[in-house]
Amino acid sequence: MDNNKLDLIEKSIKSKNVNEYEIFLIERNAYESILLKDKVDNERNVSNFEYILRILSQKEDKTGIGLVKGNSLDSKEIERSIDTCILLAKTNLSSGYYFPGKGTIPNISISDAKIVQDPLGIKNDSTEELLSEIKQQQEIQPTFGRFSVHIDEVFLRNSNNLDLSTLKTYFLIELSLKAQENGKLAEYWPYQYIKEKYQLNFPDRIKKWAKLAQDTLIAQTPKSNNKATIIFSPQVLSNAINPVIGAHASGKAFHQGLSRFKIDEIAASENITIFDDGLMKSGFNTNGWDGEGSPHQRNEIIRKGIFQKRLYDQKYAILENKEPTGNGVRTMSGGVENGVSNLEILPGDMNLEEIISQINEGYYVEQFSWLRPSELSGNFGAEIRFGYYIKNGKFENPIRLGNISGNVFKMIRNCLYISKEREYFVNTLFPYMVFENLTVTS
Repeated sequence: MDNNKLDLIEKSIKSKNVNEYEIFLIERNAYESILLKDKVDNERNVSNFEYILRILSQKEDKTGIGLVKGNSLDSKEIERSIDTCILLAKTNLSSGYYFPGKGTIPNISISDAKIVQDPLGIKNDSTEELLSEIKQQQEIQPTFGRFSVHIDEVFLRNSNNLDLSTLKTYFLIELSLKAQENGKLAEYWPYQYIKEKYQLNFPDRIKKWAKLAQDTLIAQTPKSNNKATIIFSPQVLSNAINPVIGAHASGKAFHQGLSRFKIDEIAASENITIFDDGLMKSGFNTNGWDGEGSPHQRNEIIRKGIFQKRLYDQKYAILENKEPTGNGVRTMSGGVENGVSNLEILPGDMNLEEIISQINEGYYVEQFSWLRPSELSGNFGAEIRFGYYIKNGKFENPIRLGNISGNVFKMIRNCLYISKEREYFVNTLFPYMVFENLTVTS
């Protein structure tokens, strides 16, 4: 890895006699195929980099944090960024803070050597395989898509002699699949980041997506039910659980007096065990270190329904006199938030087919049009995009539209079944889960 950019920025910082600083730098390379119908329409390679500076200003027991993003190595631009960061640090006083120092970082690889060596070859071969699978689905027509291979180099250096780097590879797939029959038109348009090549699994993935597009043609509005039993897919669970459980398990929520969880008290049904695992194999946010440079860990949040542990970034670990748990997450703005890395829910003892057979009347939801629960209250309401009505232990008909509402905290306390099968969805490894007493409206 080339540290020339990092060295150049650090030299300029030191020339201004800055005592406490951090440089977070990302170099991104993307190799993309744009698809039009069932052919490659365009190909492009994109490279860019950006750096985030954080500079501290200490005043008694308060710390000011300046934060600036830059993407130019012009010496005057770098100096301007540093001067702005210094000024912001002097005016943004908050609680005491200092950067992490050197620690024992787990030695973990998050890149595929074959992708690093031949990203274009991997991209071209995968695109060809993707198109081949699409062409085998006679009942659907692709209209647009893209497939890309990504290689990110990430560097972190601070004034406490922390000097880290990592190389990450991953994929992006986006497709528009159209189904048409008797004048009716339906479409399924997935967009998903995928960490490992084996997770692409185009034969099963495209077959499933094609079926969802076809079934939408005959989907019905669901029957209303104010005490509904509903199966949530791993993707739906990710959208529901991550923001709510992640927020209330955080040191931030505890410090602000907002957390609903208390150590050693019941938080969920006894069949639920949840981990935050920054070292998870094939997790999208897996790395040896978090966004501040603290070592990632495998943290047990909930064990058999009992809340076990809070998650801390550097800031809230300092405020609560705790050790960081590796939960400093870099945001799009470049700052650091106290959040989850990868969430894992342990599997149950029944497969999905067995679970469905146990449900006399209920619903299965593959995807909502949106699902953004309130982090504070856990309340949500969302429109069904793809799902099925369950009658006498079987899928009776596809459903779409209608609305499902509920509360995430009540859901995890009313969990009937958890499947053996689990699926990765970005930074989660979740099973299918069945919840009671949700509300479905037509």
